[in-house]
Amino acid sequence: MRVVEAGVTRHTLTYRSSITTAHGQIAERPVLLLTLTDEDGHTGIGEAAPLNGFTTDTVDQAEAALLGWAGDEGGESLEGSPTAQAAVDAALHDLAATEAGMPLHHYLNPDSPASLPVSTLVVGKTPDELLNAALAATVSGYRTLKVKVGALPISEDLERLAAVRQAVGPEFEIRLDANGAWSPDKAPGHLERLAAFDIQFIEEPVSGIAALADIMHVSPIPVAADESVRTPVDLDRLIATGAADLLVLKPSAIGGISVAAGWAARARSGGLGVVVTSLLESSVGIRAAAHLASAIDALDPVPGLATSDLLATDVGVPLLADNGYLRLHS
Repeated sequence: MRVVEAGVTRHTLTYRSSITTAHGQIAERPVLLLTLTDEDGHTGIGEAAPLNGFTTDTVDQAEAALLGWAGDEGGESLEGSPTAQAAVDAALHDLAATEAGMPLHHYLNPDSPASLPVSTLVVGKTPDELLNAALAATVSGYRTLKVKVGALPISEDLERLAAVRQAVGPEFEIRLDANGAWSPDKAPGHLERLAAFDIQFIEEPVSGIAALADIMHVSPIPVAADESVRTPVDLDRLIATGAADLLVLKPSAIGGISVAAGWAARARSGGLGVVVTSLLESSVGIRAAAHLASAIDALDPVPGLATSDLLATDVGVPLLADNGYLRLHS
């Protein structure tokens, strides 16, 4: 494989409705696409999608890194920009799979499935808005729903969760993401009250590995680490301290699917479950993460990758779920 052309373009993603997290509102965001072409005209594509509060780099830093990589600087330019690394990693893998004439997941693992169940993020500030979104998701075939908490007072989150659980019944999984919003002294009480709604797990109820380790001793809900783990050193510390039950892997945030595969193996050897999720990026990045989830058999708990339908403007062909499954045709 010899790359003869590399192009970097900037795009703006917009969302159908603003997404509220503990890090703020997301209504639109810039992302970068890296397109590689080989001497036979095959192409491979990758995405850099920095997001404040979730990644350590900015879109300007990622763009400079990608332009440097595409120029004369090579791999050294990617240091310090994990989202640019993710774009290069995805584009090279996509190009290699295209040259081989097979889907990426099959290129990575010939025994991997071509479809996978996924969870979906349901959004709504009021109980009625959230339960309507949840009901629509279940009608569309999703069996697992994810709800953001922590941006509103706990009394409102409890009211919203009560409405959703009552609406969908006990047969659907509900997982939560607090994005580290709660203080260590408040989190135990919040988790105790939320446990009444039979929660599958909660991501980042508090921020930081030390705080997560303390919460693990008292939480009635399984705990998943996400933003608190940004480096291999963080992952080793997470495992050594027993600070979580699961590791949330966002390939776009940590350097790409190759890095994520290594982290998944390390986490599993340390006794953690692994959940592959999106970074609310475009379908380009989501597609790479989905192929990875299939290839490494990260399907239970189901991946959190049904986020393309949140976008009003996407990049490339939207990767939309069909009856709660993503179909990986390419």
